[in-house]
Amino acid sequence: MNSNMINERLSMVAPCGIDCGICELHLCKDDENLFKHLLQMGIPKEKLPCPGCRAIEGNCPVKPSVCDTWKCVKENELEFCSACTDFPCNRLQPCADRADVLPHNLKVFNLCLINQIGLKAFAERSAEIKKKYYFGKIQVGNGPHL
Repeated sequence: MNSNMINERLSMVAPCGIDCGICELHLCKDDENLFKHLLQMGIPKEKLPCPGCRAIEGNCPVKPSVCDTWKCVKENELEFCSACTDFPCNRLQPCADRADVLPHNLKVFNLCLINQIGLKAFAERSAEIKKKYYFGKIQVGNGPHL
């Protein structure tokens, strides 16, 4: 993978820790059935495929307005929420509501992992992390396993 492709891939990780590079709204660029499914779910055609949070300055296709977390990161001139003195704040607090369909409960874990292993290593593992989140089975004391 050349350096432009690597930089493009790394820029797909949103300031909140969500990896837009593995989001269905982005991946539909290569999957016509997924694209049609998202349209049926009410995502506006002109917002698909999504180029990622950073490219659209926090104007996520599933939000009616610019993301407040995005605005906060930009106002504080940060790259990631984890660089903030208020990290973790209430915007990142997990919630069970729609946890089965939205990856938002991964934010704090992702941000901590980015700090620990670096952005490139995180991007290499993020698909596996997301898969464990949705399909893993908890082994008490050992975390999720596939």
